Amino acid sequence: MLSLYIHIPYCVGKCPYCGFYSTPYSSSHATEFLDALRKEAFNCGRYYRNRIFDSVYIGGGTPSVLPDEEFVQVLNIVKGSFSLSSDVEFTAEANPNTAVNRNLFMWREQGVNRLSLGVQSFSDAVLQKLGRLHTAEQAQRAFSLARNAGFQNIGMDLMYGIPEQTSGQWMETLDRAIDLKPEHLSIYSLSLDEGSAFRQEADSGKLPLLDDDIAADMYESALPALAHARYGRYEISNFALPGHECRHNMNYWQRGEYLGLGPGAWSFLVGTRSSNIADVNAYIAKMAQGIPVIAESETLDKEQSARETILLSLRTAKGLNLCQYRLDYGLHFLQHLETAMESFAEAGLLHVQEGVLRLTNCGILLSNEALSRLSP
Repeated sequence: MLSLYIHIPYCVGKCPYCGFYSTPYSSSHATEFLDALRKEAFNCGRYYRNRIFDSVYIGGGTPSVLPDEEFVQVLNIVKGSFSLSSDVEFTAEANPNTAVNRNLFMWREQGVNRLSLGVQSFSDAVLQKLGRLHTAEQAQRAFSLARNAGFQNIGMDLMYGIPEQTSGQWMETLDRAIDLKPEHLSIYSLSLDEGSAFRQEADSGKLPLLDDDIAADMYESALPALAHARYGRYEISNFALPGHECRHNMNYWQRGEYLGLGPGAWSFLVGTRSSNIADVNAYIAKMAQGIPVIAESETLDKEQSARETILLSLRTAKGLNLCQYRLDYGLHFLQHLETAMESFAEAGLLHVQEGVLRLTNCGILLSNEALSRLSP
């Protein structure tokens, strides 16, 4: 499977927990960015002329900060440079405060068939703590507008483990989200991204973090409500109604190939992972001069690939097929894994059924750091 990711580098304001590259929007600057994006897409499109993209994801930043005419330019760049499958999953991210001012009917008519709404919480107090620029009412309104515009596949991001957040606030948010019946729900624990304001405050002791056990309890308390509402967990943090698992994200977890365009975007192609320079001004300047915009690149060796396969596969409900793992990496790597598995299995964190290794419910709460002990 081949996926396409477009990074829109603009936001209205920077959330204090966010470490993704973004910059304030301006019309004149956006014109230069779109010219650069068009050139990058044209250059890459020549190499992928005979490849079909099964999913497209326009993320950021905040894609919905772009005025409608500029957003259409992004869509035309994608459709004019790449071949998309007839049933392509075409996702665009939107924040509630900017989505309410966008022509979502136009988005749908132009081919976007999946919307990802960054709601995070239905508590205004929690939203304020997160530095979000929308209210709970705006989030509900944005969802209704998307439904009215014809979106039948809407994902919603929610966050827990936030400083001073109560279990009651979290469950109220979850209940309100379920009542709206989005097709997809992502529930993420607050993470302190490198370079974010929250990370700096936490490192200096100015941000009182929520206890890890309380955050874990919030996650576990969500599971019965989600299951009752028919949301199946197909990845640790992602739940979907039957048939609405995010194809684009599954491609990441299955180590499929993806091409990333725009400043700060990542690609994984032919075993090589690379990233574009995370500076929109440098990105624009380099594209204007015909200079490559790749900031770093690494070709993964067999050991790195084997380790990544374990870490990503165990995040998913499909788990790790041990027979396929041996075919891909050889007996040596499988024997190392089986030896490492023993203590995890004895502790009730892993189980093997019909040749597939999966995390138990207790094991799901493990960090990637702990899981890395399973890796070569």
